[in-house]
Amino acid sequence: MFYPARMNSVIIGIHRRWLTDITSSLHEQGELEVLDLKRASVEDIPSSPPEVPKEDIEKIINLQFRADRVCEILQSYDLKPDTSLKSLLTPPDKVFVPARTEPLNDVIHLADDLLGSAETALEVYENLKKNRELQQVTLDRISYLNRLSVLDVDVSYLATGLFTFSVAGWIKKESIDLFQAWQNETKNDEIYLTQEPDDQDVVVFCIGTPEMKGILEELSHKSWFHRIILPESYSGLPSEILMQEQDQLERYQVGEQELLESLASHAKKYLVPLRAIREELGIRRERLEITRNFGSSRDVVYLHGWVRVKDTDRLSSLLKKITDSEFFLHIRPAGPEDDVPVRYDNPKWLAPFELLTTTFSRPRYDEIDPTPFFAPAYLLFFGLMLGDAGYGVIIALVGWLLYRGPGKYDAPFRDMSYILLCSGIADIILGTIQGGWFGDMLPRFFHITPPFVLIEPLQSPILLFQVALIIGTIHINLGILLGLWQNIRAKMYRTAFQEQGIWFILQPSAAVLLIVFFGWMTFSPLTVNLALVGALFGLAVLFIKKGPMGFFSLTGFLGDWLSYVRILALALATGGIAMTINILSEMIASVHPFMIIPAILFCIAGQIFNLAIQTLGSVIHALRLHYIEFFGKFYAGGGKEFVPFQESRIYTRNMREEVL
Repeated sequence: MFYPARMNSVIIGIHRRWLTDITSSLHEQGELEVLDLKRASVEDIPSSPPEVPKEDIEKIINLQFRADRVCEILQSYDLKPDTSLKSLLTPPDKVFVPARTEPLNDVIHLADDLLGSAETALEVYENLKKNRELQQVTLDRISYLNRLSVLDVDVSYLATGLFTFSVAGWIKKESIDLFQAWQNETKNDEIYLTQEPDDQDVVVFCIGTPEMKGILEELSHKSWFHRIILPESYSGLPSEILMQEQDQLERYQVGEQELLESLASHAKKYLVPLRAIREELGIRRERLEITRNFGSSRDVVYLHGWVRVKDTDRLSSLLKKITDSEFFLHIRPAGPEDDVPVRYDNPKWLAPFELLTTTFSRPRYDEIDPTPFFAPAYLLFFGLMLGDAGYGVIIALVGWLLYRGPGKYDAPFRDMSYILLCSGIADIILGTIQGGWFGDMLPRFFHITPPFVLIEPLQSPILLFQVALIIGTIHINLGILLGLWQNIRAKMYRTAFQEQGIWFILQPSAAVLLIVFFGWMTFSPLTVNLALVGALFGLAVLFIKKGPMGFFSLTGFLGDWLSYVRILALALATGGIAMTINILSEMIASVHPFMIIPAILFCIAGQIFNLAIQTLGSVIHALRLHYIEFFGKFYAGGGKEFVPFQESRIYTRNMREEVL
């Protein structure tokens, strides 16, 4: 619990015929980190991997690509999830697809058959895209015809004739000067031109001889001229053709609706099984590809990896059960020369706080895991800083709802919800002893004296100041003790004395001298003399060890200690702002009886604002006291994460009651 899990290096040897079964079972068990045998310094073990069935991997990759393509299309037409607050906080239970237990070839055939049916959605989707393109073309034509209806000319005139060439289009009114400039520039009276205003635009129809084609095409390319293009087969007045186009548009829209319904039906029928089979293919692919890390001789396959000491017997039982005792398992405890992956070893109730430790850095294998010390101190600091039981109730309620809701299927979210719930409970307890219930709301508005009050920050700031410094002293010295223990454990006795032990001489000596200097207490001359000798000795050791930088060690220690005064500062801020909101609400309500409702709304909004701001501040400063002041005394981190060979399932679930 106070150190990362103890690890064993294991080398496994099995007969080749057990390779598939062992790989699958290890994947399901998820307790072994498999290493690449080619990179391991293991002598007398063949490092060439067994032959990987490349054709199977290629088939799986191809099927995954096909499944991705279909799922990508169908997920847009799946039923939209309920996003209401109720469904967010209490999501319905997920329905998992049972994991496949068939051999790989059967799974591949199953996926191929499923995709053969589901891929009809691709054809439907292509038809949908074509339908929408045709709708857009029809809409453009309807727009063109609407504009041409202003001129009321037969659209067949737009077709290139034997003796004519025509161009129609529209110009925005603010660009009409550019059009007139073009007319003056061309100075050609062989072009018949007519124009009619249409709301903000001017519709223009130009017709000339075939020799005018170049000039008219040049007009079509002007940025301020928008050409109307219709099929040359069209003839008749725009209003007549317009009706035909609108009928065609309605037919396209009906067709689109049918295609959408078809895609929704495909999504309902195939999306869940496609996601499940794609996940199953991914798991089978991982099992094939992991064998690249194995070694093999003619009949034997070798695996090398890390496993927790406590899981070693389970691993042995698994091998025995699968191979009927036809295996060998070489176990070696991790040594100082090994680059050992780190896996936390905390109980379940503490494990969520590993998230906050990892945010700073994962411990090294031979280093103390600070999580057991971190979690209770973090909750203490958070509760003291926020110091309001009313806010604690809200935080705990939100944490509980999130834990029961979105945290049900999301491990990181579940950990964060758990931490939030614990933080709320800590704030309820520590806020109660500080008398904070939304500031002074209980006595001010309801004339209720809060129970179990031991220390009120606004009434007794000096007392809370002293409490903060006492907590800081204990917390810092706990860090120094942990550092001392680590150095002694590593047999670095001189470093232990110079880096940590010296502070247990300096601190009490300085305390006695300061107390005597300020006249707070009196001590016997012997005690004072011993304190003076201890202080001089401690300073001498400090400056001999670090030279002039020893001075900054003293100021740094003092700075770290005074940092804990922020506990008082944040508690005062929370209570002070909450009380100010209550006073302002009271003032608003006293203006007129009708102002009671605005006063209540102001009070609610203000308390929510204070809750959000102060909670954020308490989290940040509680973490800061750990990451800077506490960890700096003993903790460096930098450990390598333990990455087990473990299947990850989102849509499927292995229903076997006992994997091993």
